[in-house]
Amino acid sequence: MRDKRLVVRVTEYELLQLQQEADRRGVSSSDVVRAWIAQLPKPKKTTSD
Repeated sequence: MRDKRLVVRVTEYELLQLQQEADRRGVSSSDVVRAWIAQLPKPKKTTSD
């Protein structure tokens, strides 16, 4: 279940990059970010935040 929110400040240029990549893939900007996060190494231990 997705119940956490991440707020990230980006430049206008970075936002445009993200939006264009999302458009290219035919997905949302959030999906692009989640796909990038999924490629990160597995955490050594989980947190209960």
